[in-house]
Amino acid sequence: MKTIGIIAEYNPFHNGHKYMIEKAKELTGADTAVVIMSGDFVQRGAPAVCDKYLRTQMALLGGADIVFELPVIYSLGSAEQFAEGAVRLLSSTLNIDHICFGSESGNIDTLYEFAINTEDYSHTEEFRTNISAAIKKGMSYPAAFETVINEKFNVKDSSVYQPNNLLGIEYCRALYRLRKTGIYSKLPELITIKREGSSYHDAILSEYPSATSVRNALQSNNIGSLRNSLPGSAFKMLNENMGKCLPIFEDDFNDMLYMRLNSSSDEDIRSIPDIHNDLKNKLINCRGKQVIISELTAGLKNKAFTYSAISRAIFKLLLSPVYTKAIQCNSANVPYLRALGFKKDSSEFLRTLRYSETCNIITKPADGNMDDPSYLLDIYASNLYNQVCSNKYKTGFTDELKTGPVIIL
Repeated sequence: MKTIGIIAEYNPFHNGHKYMIEKAKELTGADTAVVIMSGDFVQRGAPAVCDKYLRTQMALLGGADIVFELPVIYSLGSAEQFAEGAVRLLSSTLNIDHICFGSESGNIDTLYEFAINTEDYSHTEEFRTNISAAIKKGMSYPAAFETVINEKFNVKDSSVYQPNNLLGIEYCRALYRLRKTGIYSKLPELITIKREGSSYHDAILSEYPSATSVRNALQSNNIGSLRNSLPGSAFKMLNENMGKCLPIFEDDFNDMLYMRLNSSSDEDIRSIPDIHNDLKNKLINCRGKQVIISELTAGLKNKAFTYSAISRAIFKLLLSPVYTKAIQCNSANVPYLRALGFKKDSSEFLRTLRYSETCNIITKPADGNMDDPSYLLDIYASNLYNQVCSNKYKTGFTDELKTGPVIIL
């Protein structure tokens, strides 16, 4: 049995995602696609447009065989942290033959070479000095990184910095680092599939759309426009649940952010990891004021802080102090993989991992380690999301600990 791993958010699932799963299986000869997917909060620093179980069901009906949840400490992290967590978790199974990802390049050799060069260089004193100098000139970290790398390696083709290429490079760097540790007896190979259709930020719907364009259509309540951009099963699920439990956007959390800002001390906010101190101070200065997250994010964006970095900071604040404890206690514990859903005929993969010494498999939320702060954060984050969804659509609250995986017969 050959198995591919796919790192995804499916926010929401569309034709491009279905194409990638099918193409990855075709190219590798794999019969099982194992997806590790962000839960209810995604890497750009926002709530998912619909909950993780609905997105899991879309993925399973669209070609995936098993969907695991990427823990929040990674899904709300930087691109490097996101990739590091996902690659490590998939690798910990010792049962993944390939990790597949989409890219604008479509050339794994080019991306992997760039990844190795930048990974090795990023640990040098020269790199740190040059990055610091660029940031002092008012550049954001991504802009400073691009400038420093271009000068060091004489990069002529700026297309390497396209969004999916950059994330793919982080997957390559994560696997390169993992190979050097030697902690796993088997590691997957990487393959990339050239992205088809619309570009990452394209707002125009197409047969292979960007997730941005799909979310825009949902936000404008134009569900009918998505019929040709989504697999039939995904369109049906979104259409049936529109106005009942979706869509969810960042501004649905305005009241919760106001509460968190005004019930947290300066010390509490300043102790939150992975947020720049200047950004923490700007958030503290919002205390006592009306808070609209989309406007706050736009207002704080400048040369030093990207939109995503600000958004992630806001949702880390929303999830504190649970988030803070999870990051502070994150260690070399045996990784856990929580199954959000699977096809019944793929349950053999889960059984092979039941007695694994390299990862813990969780099929029921209540069976997770409640002494693990990272796992507690996952439960807390989902309950927070469920509360907002319940308030917005006047539905009953669903306790995450009582929610089982999606099973497709």
